[in-house]
Amino acid sequence: MHTLNIPVKKHLLNILAVLLIAITLVQCAKKGSPTGGPVDEKPPVILRMYPDNYTRNFKNRIIEIEFDEFVKLNDLQKQLVISPPLKTRPTITPQGTPSRKITIEITDTLKDNTTYVFNFGQSIVDNNEGNPYPFFKYVFSTGTVIDSLTLKGKITDALNYEAEEFVNVLLYEVNEEYTDSIIYKEQPRYVLNTLDSLTTFTMENLKEGTYKMVALKEENYDLRFDVTRDKIGFITEHITIPSDKVYELNMYQQELDPSIKKITQQAPSRLYVGYTGNVDDLNIEPTNKSLITKSRLTQLEKKDTLQYWYQPVIKQDSVMISTTVSNQEEEFKVRLKELTKDTLSIKKGNDFSLNKPFTFSASTPIEKVDTSFMKLIDKDSLQVSFTTRLDSLKNNAVVDFERKESQKYNLTLFPGAVTDFYGEKNTDTLSYNFNTVKSTSLGNISVTINNTGEFPILIQITKKDLSIELQQSVDKNGTYNFFYLNPGNYYIRVVYDTNRNGKYDAGNFLKGIQPEKVVYHPEVVELKPNWDRVYNLNLK
Repeated sequence: MHTLNIPVKKHLLNILAVLLIAITLVQCAKKGSPTGGPVDEKPPVILRMYPDNYTRNFKNRIIEIEFDEFVKLNDLQKQLVISPPLKTRPTITPQGTPSRKITIEITDTLKDNTTYVFNFGQSIVDNNEGNPYPFFKYVFSTGTVIDSLTLKGKITDALNYEAEEFVNVLLYEVNEEYTDSIIYKEQPRYVLNTLDSLTTFTMENLKEGTYKMVALKEENYDLRFDVTRDKIGFITEHITIPSDKVYELNMYQQELDPSIKKITQQAPSRLYVGYTGNVDDLNIEPTNKSLITKSRLTQLEKKDTLQYWYQPVIKQDSVMISTTVSNQEEEFKVRLKELTKDTLSIKKGNDFSLNKPFTFSASTPIEKVDTSFMKLIDKDSLQVSFTTRLDSLKNNAVVDFERKESQKYNLTLFPGAVTDFYGEKNTDTLSYNFNTVKSTSLGNISVTINNTGEFPILIQITKKDLSIELQQSVDKNGTYNFFYLNPGNYYIRVVYDTNRNGKYDAGNFLKGIQPEKVVYHPEVVELKPNWDRVYNLNLK
């Protein structure tokens, strides 16, 4: 028998090694997620630009920008603004995949002696956390000078409570070739986008000169004014750079020029008249005036369409219709066919309340309302006196009376109460029920107007979506009350009704007309049940 003698020290070392390996294996076998360390909040850092930023006598076609980490381009189409604009946007890579280098390939012909600015906004972000490189600009000049003048301004909205984001501010050089129509056809000399930051802005790297200043809120970002879609703001006078003035661009949706677009038949003696703009002065009739003896226009609700009603039915395959609007004459050939005759039906309105009268409308134009064939009673079956009036264009009848809180009403229209354009009367007895609520469940707003020398003005109480809840036209300082409003949040808005037509009017660029002035009370009005809110508006 042999005995193996192992030194004690070596034996202990072997035991310790085994224990260490075992502990390591146990730790590796544990389930869990690494902490990953602190979140990276630092934006990427530019290591190199070629050619250098602010290069003069620029001749290159390729620009390279290298970063200290992987970056990607986010929302480049919206964020990148090049000034002056290029007819062909440069090719920028990579897009959609992270890279440490951004390459810009210029495919357009650059102008001589011109300073170019590539403003990336916040489109360059790091790949992991999305931290943006804030408002990076790459600037170069094809001449010996980098233009360095600046211009300050701010964006407001003519009608809305808040100004728009991502507005393009444009400068057009005023020279012998300049006309106001340039905004529809050509790109500007300089452009800046306000992005989603502040409504104030500074245009940089500008050249001394005289310019027309315009702002566009665009859908397609082509830097051309599309009156059907874009909002616009402009400075009336030409501006001269350098300038220390802060220019305010008041944005508005321009109304289309008045015109008749098409006319189609809808019934044996009814036509649809599609239009744009304000056609309050529209005159419409057959070219052969002897074909009709009577006509009427009504507005189709929530559409830019009028209904032209006429008597008698025209027994032809087609008819020539003559229109005149804003001194513009046009003729339309309308094909006629056999269609179902319009018949009279009556529908009640849905906006009755303590501060709004009862209304009803009809499927054909209301010609007359005979109150002797009508009866209004309350919940106690007591008769309530009332008056009626017709709104010809809206084609509704307004039934007005003293409305009391917590009351139920019933309006009965007996046969013969309503006579339409064709002489037809309602043949059925019609009954409508409606009611009011307690005044304590509603609220009131009182507005005192001070120190304005410009009248008339419209005091409007609007909902959060800026739809008008109540309105008063006033021609002097004083206190004006708006009773029985549903609880909720409201704005108080004042419109300077310059042309006295009882509504806000937008501007017109080609005519040099700015939108009517609108002032908001700066705070949202929170109205709760049984509250009275009192406000003073000092207008200067």
